[in-house]
Amino acid sequence: MLNKRPNTLILIGLTASLGLSSCGGGSSSNNTTNDNNTTDSETQTIDSAASICNGQNNFENIPSAYVTALTKYTTTNSQYLVNVCTQDINSDGSADFIVVESTNLPEHESVYYETGHQHQEDFDFETNIHKFSPVYDGSQTAHSAGSNMIEEQAIIMKMPIAPASATIKTATTFATIGIALNGVSFFNENAAPGDNITDELFTFDQCSGHPQNTGIYHYHVDPVCLIRDLGGSIIDQANTEGDSVYTWIEDSGNNAGLLMGFLMDGFPVYGPVGSSETDCNSAAVPSIDSYNGHSHCTGDFSTAIYHYHLKTANIGGTDSSVFWITNQFYYGEPGEVSTN
Repeated sequence: MLNKRPNTLILIGLTASLGLSSCGGGSSSNNTTNDNNTTDSETQTIDSAASICNGQNNFENIPSAYVTALTKYTTTNSQYLVNVCTQDINSDGSADFIVVESTNLPEHESVYYETGHQHQEDFDFETNIHKFSPVYDGSQTAHSAGSNMIEEQAIIMKMPIAPASATIKTATTFATIGIALNGVSFFNENAAPGDNITDELFTFDQCSGHPQNTGIYHYHVDPVCLIRDLGGSIIDQANTEGDSVYTWIEDSGNNAGLLMGFLMDGFPVYGPVGSSETDCNSAAVPSIDSYNGHSHCTGDFSTAIYHYHLKTANIGGTDSSVFWITNQFYYGEPGEVSTN
C-alpha cells in the first residue's frame, strides 16, 4: 500500500547490539550517559544503509501479536512513504528484526514546510508563550528554529522480533529514538549543555514539532496534530492579549490508550498518562515506572506488553507540565539509525 511517494526512506535499526548516532555531530554509539543538543544546531549523523523493505510491506514473518499495531504504520500517513517488513540477518529462515522505513514527512500542517507546499501553514510563534505558559518564565523568546525547514529523509528502524528488558539500561541520544505512526521521528527531552530543553518549546510549530538543521522534523513532546489525526481527544484553547487572539490545540489527558508509535528498543509508545487509565479489560493498571512505562494489555495487544507513555514532569524529567516523549534511558536494548 505504500507506493505513495517512492522516494528516499529513513531507516531506523532496533537491535540489542546496534548503536545509535548522536545528533551532536559525528557518529556515536548508545552510551549510559546522554549527550546534549540545541534547537537551531540539532544535527543527526547516521550511517548509510540500503532500504530493506524496498518500498513494500511484508507482514509474513511478523509475530501475530504485533500485526494490529504495526499495520497502523502503513495506514496513518496516506500520502508519504512508511513501510514495514522484517529482516533475517543470518539467513537462517527466521526474522531477526521488524523494520520500519520512513521519509519522515508529516501529513499534517506545519509552518516549517516551504512556501507553496500543500501542508505549509503560517503560525505565530508567540502562541507558544501561551501554549506552554506553565514553563514560560519571561526569559524565553518565541521564534522559529533558524533556517531549518522540513526536508524529505530516508530513515530505517529495526526493532527486535522479541523485545525484552535490558539488564544494563542504555541512554537515549540526540537523534531519532523512535518513529511515530505517521513516520515522524521521536527525539528525547534533552538539550545541549548550558541550554534548557524547555527553551526549545518556543520554536515548535502548531503541531508541537520542529526540524533540526538537516531537515529532520521531529517531536520532543506530545504530537498534538497526530493525536488529533488518530482520532484522539484534544482541546481547543485560546488566549487573548491586547488585540491579539492566540489559538492552539492540546492533549485532553484522555489518550493513555492511544498508540503513538514505537521506540528503538521495540516497545510501543502510548499517549499521555491520564488520571483514569485502564487496561484492555477496563481493569486498573500498574504504576508508571522510572522509564515512564508499565505492562498491561492494551487495545492493540491482547496480552500484557511493556509500553511507554508520553510523560509529564511529575512522573520524571524536566520540572514542567509538558508531555515529553520519554526520559533518559530505554527500557529495552536499542538499535541504531541509518539512512541511504
